[in-house]
Amino acid sequence: MPVATSSRRLRRQDTDDIEDAVATQGRDEELDEVEAATQPRQAKGAKKEKKPRREPEEDDDVEDDDDQDDDPLANFTDQPVDKQQALRVQGLAQDWAQIRTGIHSSSYALVQDIGTAIAEFMEGEKVEAKLAEVDRTMRKLIDTENDIRAHEDTLKDLHQQIERGDAVAEILSRYEGGVQQRTDDYQSKTSRQKYAKHENYASFRQAVYEVQHPDEPMPPVSDFIPAEAGDDSDDEDDIQIGGVTQDYKCPLTLKLLEDPLTSDICKHSFDASAIREFLGTSRKKCPNAGCNQVISVSNLKPNKDLAKKAKEAARRERMREEEDSDDAESVIE
Repeated sequence: MPVATSSRRLRRQDTDDIEDAVATQGRDEELDEVEAATQPRQAKGAKKEKKPRREPEEDDDVEDDDDQDDDPLANFTDQPVDKQQALRVQGLAQDWAQIRTGIHSSSYALVQDIGTAIAEFMEGEKVEAKLAEVDRTMRKLIDTENDIRAHEDTLKDLHQQIERGDAVAEILSRYEGGVQQRTDDYQSKTSRQKYAKHENYASFRQAVYEVQHPDEPMPPVSDFIPAEAGDDSDDEDDIQIGGVTQDYKCPLTLKLLEDPLTSDICKHSFDASAIREFLGTSRKKCPNAGCNQVISVSNLKPNKDLAKKAKEAARRERMREEEDSDDAESVIE
């Protein structure tokens, strides 16, 4: 009878490869690219004037235009901004939002994948050290996202003031002051306040914990972050994310999810074919136990992230079964 491949052998074989992969996956490079991208593109429709070059005369005071061009609001005067210029301010806010969206869709997923690969394939004392390094990278991404939000939200506020007809004078100073205030507010928070309630950080900790502790409920995310002065006043009920076991089985088929659809009303997920057959063309009570929401096919949306997680959970379950099988055969021999 052919013997299944042991996950232990796989781990021994792949440990060096994973270490190399982790070192070369470009965690630091990814962060450098993210931080370098935090200069917004010029707002749509705003054309930059090209000044003719001339050789300076001896008595001329030569000014460095590069510093002025680097600031997105450098061309605004200190006079109140009118509604005709509001579109430029709105466009700059949208540029920051596009940068933030790019981080959310790619960088967070990359760091989480690296973390789960380390947790699954590496062994020994190096695991926790490497995971701590990835954890720091995840936190840096969140810090960078907050920096971007400071610019985006400040510009949004300025745009709303202009649209209301407020006299927004010295807009550059107000922009810089608004960004600095938001940055200072963020820096004054504790680590738990910064990260424990962040969706991507919680997802990262959940993914790593599932690999290391299958079928066990994850403790609250705040347990992974040491308490600091100022955390005592936190609303503990508000930050206790965790304490549940992620279930990747469809409530209808009782099998691991394949091609999952998630309700945008109650957030429960099902196999696409099973839930479509159950609902048909009518509205029915959600078949998930304990849910009283009424849903229809139009409420269901594909969930690629859940599909990926379910596929990984199925792979890990197969590896555990193969390992158990190998252990049993070794005992018999």
